Amino acid sequence: MTTLKKVCSYFIRLLFLMIFIFFLSLCIYILFTIKVSLFISSVLIVITFGVLCYLIFRLVKSSRAFRFFIFKGFSGGLFISLLIFISFIVSIYFFSINLMIATEFGNDLTIEEKIDLYSLAFQNGKTSSTDYKVMKQDKTMTTYKNVNIYYESHEKDLVPIIKHVLDKADHITTKLFGPVKDNQIDFILHSSTEDLYEKTSLKQTIGYFDDPNDIIGVAITDLPLILSEQMPQSFYFNSTIMHEYTHYRLQAFIKAQGIYVYRFPLWFHEGVAEYVGMYNVDQRYYPFEEADFKQLITHNDWEKFRLNDFDVYTQSHYAISFIVDQFGESIIKEIIEETAKVNDFEKGFKQATGYTIDDLQKIYVKDARQTIAE
Repeated sequence: MTTLKKVCSYFIRLLFLMIFIFFLSLCIYILFTIKVSLFISSVLIVITFGVLCYLIFRLVKSSRAFRFFIFKGFSGGLFISLLIFISFIVSIYFFSINLMIATEFGNDLTIEEKIDLYSLAFQNGKTSSTDYKVMKQDKTMTTYKNVNIYYESHEKDLVPIIKHVLDKADHITTKLFGPVKDNQIDFILHSSTEDLYEKTSLKQTIGYFDDPNDIIGVAITDLPLILSEQMPQSFYFNSTIMHEYTHYRLQAFIKAQGIYVYRFPLWFHEGVAEYVGMYNVDQRYYPFEEADFKQLITHNDWEKFRLNDFDVYTQSHYAISFIVDQFGESIIKEIIEETAKVNDFEKGFKQATGYTIDDLQKIYVKDARQTIAE
């Protein structure tokens, strides 16, 4: 019973120490830039690993005569070894998060954004359970430029169409953002919308871009009609590819500016993607349920309105089309660059366009109605 009490006592102490070390590390890392945090966490990994190896060697060599500062004997050696091991694991955790932030999200994060990302693994519903490896394993793969295309054998006639659309999307996005350093990305064809829903849990959509996994997915709504270039299936298939590829290119350009990708509200991301997806397409204006742009910031905001009869894609498209009509296509790049300078989207948007978001809310629909009516 005494031994059990000691074991329980050690376990409780270690648990509290682990929590303490984690929150101490969290407090330290949020005070530094991501580059400094990445350096500190990498140094701590090396130091804690070296100390751990030394302690284990000492403990094995002379367990009863073990002495390390105030820690004596086998139990003291075991305790300090476990404590250093915990510090080693915590350092690895923060190193991996810092590396992800530095390579995928940009450097200029607020304290709140850092805390959110550092605690990502402990937040319910924030991590993706999508198994892309399973999705790809039974498909044929062909590579075109920087894109690995995964498809079923009976879908092979879609590959030339996909390549052509990717070329078009690449041309337009290069015109909008300039040359962008490309990653290798995966393009997964889903045999149907039902297959896409089942594999990803996404609702009422035929395409997606998963960042930081660099994966595009598009559903085939009607294979024969797409192959025969029949409307509207062929158009929606091509437009969806262009839309999702634009998400990839837009985020790559934003990251190149060293700014947090989601410093830009989701309506801006989706508006730019929809602008490219509907490039040079004549369309008739129709009334739609409008949301406040300041309520279309995050993915959760977007889904709340999208799934409740708000046509947020059309709204965002009209907004981007309005500013392009006013200032030319270079304005999209200018908004991003101005935002990167001040690390604030609303300030960057105002600096580039002269409009506040409230101004945009008041005038973009009127402009869209007039432009499409002409």
